[in-house]
Amino acid sequence: MTNVHVRRGAITTLTVLLFVAARPTAQEDVRKLFEAGKYQEVVARTPADGPPDAQYQKGLAHLKLNQGDAAKEAFGRLDGGAWKSVGQSAIAMTDGNQDAALDAARSAVSENPGLAEAQYQLGSVLEARNERPAAAEAFVKATEANPQMAYAHYHAAMNFYEAKRVDRMAVYFENFLRLAPNAPERPAVESIMRTMRGR
Repeated sequence: MTNVHVRRGAITTLTVLLFVAARPTAQEDVRKLFEAGKYQEVVARTPADGPPDAQYQKGLAHLKLNQGDAAKEAFGRLDGGAWKSVGQSAIAMTDGNQDAALDAARSAVSENPGLAEAQYQLGSVLEARNERPAAAEAFVKATEANPQMAYAHYHAAMNFYEAKRVDRMAVYFENFLRLAPNAPERPAVESIMRTMRGR
């Protein structure tokens, strides 16, 4: 009888642990909302004292909502090392200062090349400057640093598309569709993929 209770207790404990491990973190939930185009919910669910990756996501959501000042406020909360440079780059981009944005993004990557958001920010600046091959490679590095970053895959694919590298484009578009099935860009991506396959 005691053994049965011990086993039941062990099974219950294991079940709880597996449930907790399988639950997405709050930041993963916010990322999924962003990937589904629910930008206002991202803003509402990200506190001002949230971690740097959450603040960066919040800033991007504000940009999607055409709220430049609020975006800069979120980016301004990024502090310390590479994160500070990411924030400075994002603020400069929001202000339309591409040269300062590029310098700060390169500084962020130099400080921490393994920070996905640093590579993503560099890719965003290079994309804005129409430097497509270099932008694509920065976004690829972001996907390597964080394979779950759906929009890094999306922007890598778009820049490969613009650079006429459709072989590499397809891989990243497929990753994007798998990671962000509810993304607003999904119909356009599927249309591009159909066109490419029809050639």
